[in-house]
Amino acid sequence: MKKNVILMLNRVFPVKHTKAGTPTMFANLLYANHKIHTVRMDEKGLWAKRCDEVNSGKKILSIREWTERPYRSEQREIKKLAQIGLQHITMTYSSDDALPQCWIDNKRVPIEDIANNDGLSVEDFVDYFFGKCGCKSNIFDGVVIHFTDFRY
Repeated sequence: MKKNVILMLNRVFPVKHTKAGTPTMFANLLYANHKIHTVRMDEKGLWAKRCDEVNSGKKILSIREWTERPYRSEQREIKKLAQIGLQHITMTYSSDDALPQCWIDNKRVPIEDIANNDGLSVEDFVDYFFGKCGCKSNIFDGVVIHFTDFRY
């Protein structure tokens, strides 16, 4: 039996999000191929290793959600994947910008496309990453973990 690389998705919007407690519907969106990736911080560069382990067949990606309160309830597996993709993302948000500016693998990508492919509205995506529950600066540096063959 292969070991799992666990990736948690929020079942409901987090406490500091403007939609706190409202269902995200990520599991449904994932099954309908409307959530084809997730964006994560990766300060220690761990996702490149995890991606290699999954894609080489050593491990499998187990996408899960908490059944109730995060860290205080059981996890429910939503889907398993034997192949995933990884791209670098940088987002900046200054007072001069109406919306954050995004680059994936150094290519400018509209935030509308990224939010939609992440299963979120632009407003919810921006709140996740730059609102009260987001990063503490105006720069987000992380990775896009792809669940399909799609790449930007």
